[in-house]
Amino acid sequence: MHSIMIICPDSSPLKESEKWLSRYGFQVNTSNTLEQANRYYELSEFHLLLIDQEAINQLAEGHLELPSTPHRIVLDAKASLSTGVSSMAQGALYYLPLPTDSESLLKHVVNALEKKEQSTQTTESIAQTSSNSAEESIVLGSAGSGIIGQCPPMQELFSDMRKIAGTHVTVLIRGESGTGKELVAKALHNLSQRHNHPIISVNCAAIPENLIESELFGHEKGAFTGANSSHDGLIYAADKGTLFLDEIGELPLEAQARLLRVLQEGEIRKVGATQSTKVNIRLITATHRNLIDMVKNGLFREDLYYRLYVMELLLPPLRDRGDDISMLAKILLEKACQKHNKPIYKYNQTFDKAIRAHNWPGNVRELENAIERAVILSPPERVEAANLKLSSQQQSLHSTNMPQSTDNDLMAGTTLDDYFKHFVLTHQHKMTETQLAHSLGISRKSLWERRQKLAIPKKVTT
Repeated sequence: MHSIMIICPDSSPLKESEKWLSRYGFQVNTSNTLEQANRYYELSEFHLLLIDQEAINQLAEGHLELPSTPHRIVLDAKASLSTGVSSMAQGALYYLPLPTDSESLLKHVVNALEKKEQSTQTTESIAQTSSNSAEESIVLGSAGSGIIGQCPPMQELFSDMRKIAGTHVTVLIRGESGTGKELVAKALHNLSQRHNHPIISVNCAAIPENLIESELFGHEKGAFTGANSSHDGLIYAADKGTLFLDEIGELPLEAQARLLRVLQEGEIRKVGATQSTKVNIRLITATHRNLIDMVKNGLFREDLYYRLYVMELLLPPLRDRGDDISMLAKILLEKACQKHNKPIYKYNQTFDKAIRAHNWPGNVRELENAIERAVILSPPERVEAANLKLSSQQQSLHSTNMPQSTDNDLMAGTTLDDYFKHFVLTHQHKMTETQLAHSLGISRKSLWERRQKLAIPKKVTT
């Protein structure tokens, strides 16, 4: 039976949770203050503490220290961003507002108890190495972990990440653009046994096709025109650490074959080299494309796909993350204010309403950009929802990167998206991606992003 200590004044709404937690089979004890709880109980013997922030405030007034009880949930009738960040930094697993409905609190209690059991097992295996290291204090979902969230889909993701992190298996991360796939990869690396070695992140869509093999696998001097010296490559740089390949679906077929050899044989061969070099990497890849469809269309190697698809993590889009949207917005608002030397704006209801009403097709990346825009444009006294400029941003998508071309196929009444799709489908059989991007007056990365948005395949299949 799990034992829980509730620490709160008699007037606290948290007091009501004692009876229904007992009905669920938990052994519950209560104290009015932290000082009282510490005097009459050995707090380290409890599986979980539920503490009203008021009890912590009273402790601070008495110049006493919070007991070393890492498995605790803090609840606050006057919830604020700064207090929440401080609580999480001091080791609280969750920071919740009061009053909180019983269903929500029960969910967080169960999650916290699962984390305690997992951390107990982990501590036993790593205590001999670095019991005070920063990596051991990472709590997924907190600000310190780099990836924030408390909604059920994110908690499910964190549960899978904790199970995967300690292994060396290849991981495929899927999710829409801007959902934080690179943050997940970095969190996995920081939680792994490889955390003392580098994580090398590569966006496969951002490297020109004619250079990607050289960048990844390295090259020998004189291997091609311009190769004036030997180059080790990014895979070699990730030796003993983690290699994160973002947008793996954009990797050319030739490079896919080379990557397959790395996974099968644990070795790389530079462009122009005759001998291979052994490497020890943990590979994490990410994409928002359907790799199975790409395999069917001959755009992705089937054998490589099954090498990559050992463990899969799915990131929910921001629009499906409920209250996480507001939580993220508050943190990003404070971050943007600090970045631009602005006073910390109060997160007001009008601002939150505008944020919650938007669909966020660009996910967390779009949210961060919109909030930064609002911070820059708002007056000193308050952050204004109108300065998020979400409506004008959507309209500007049709005028951004206007193609500069003499093509006469743009018919009256068609949109720029229609023209873009028509131009790419008409010319891609005789142009490379770089030539297409140049003709449209955009970067190769922008071309790739528009392809994804408009669902334009890289080649026409029959």
